[in-house]
Amino acid sequence: MDVTSTQITYDISAYAQLDEQLRIKPELYLDRYFYVRMAPNKLCVIGLASSHPLLDPELRKHIGDVIKVEFADNVKNSVIKGKRKKQSLRLMPSTKLCTIHTSDGKEYVVRAAIKGVLMEWNARLETDPTLVSRCPEQGFVAIIKPSTDDNQKIFSDCVPEI
Repeated sequence: MDVTSTQITYDISAYAQLDEQLRIKPELYLDRYFYVRMAPNKLCVIGLASSHPLLDPELRKHIGDVIKVEFADNVKNSVIKGKRKKQSLRLMPSTKLCTIHTSDGKEYVVRAAIKGVLMEWNARLETDPTLVSRCPEQGFVAIIKPSTDDNQKIFSDCVPEI
């Protein structure tokens, strides 16, 4: 295989503003790779956005297939019961929900993205991790009840999908 080197010039000035925002609010990466969808009952579903590399067949050739979804211990051990789920895990936008591992050794951390209470985590992903990329609707990561009913506050740290 003949490999030739080419010089590529990147214009990073276009990313300077985003880079500065990422230093201030590291959870802003969520706008590209993860979604927060609110159902009519105000529960929010967290999952991989269509722009995530694991959902792009061309990029997946370079990063490998999903081989494991490892939920954080606090998520797996959370008590989700009772009428108002008072004992459920309290989440902050930066709370780690799980790590997705690929066959090429890459890892993708999925965070809560919003402040709220964990209502459900998708245990099916532990037995069938490919569900994340094979069927994103069923491969959601978690369902969260926001800590407020104010939609503006809920999505204040999220970037709207364009």
